[in-house]
Amino acid sequence: MLVNKKINLVQLDLELNGKGLNAVFNDLGDIVEVNLADNNDANEAELAAAINAHQAVFQEPTVADKLASVGLSLDDLKKALGF
Repeated sequence: MLVNKKINLVQLDLELNGKGLNAVFNDLGDIVEVNLADNNDANEAELAAAINAHQAVFQEPTVADKLASVGLSLDDLKKALGF
């Protein structure tokens, strides 16, 4: 099912039934299509209703997440700062 709004796939899956969803991404990494996983027994109408009701929530990355993305830990940062 094509979508034209921000989708948090994990959140949407839980809002539907927690039985799995698949997504298609565009070149920017945005979800443009959501489909039921093979083992998901929901129907297309239920998926459409869940998508329509969905308001994606994304958590901002923590300092630890940002450091980890460049191969550092909080302890590495503390040592570098002399703590």
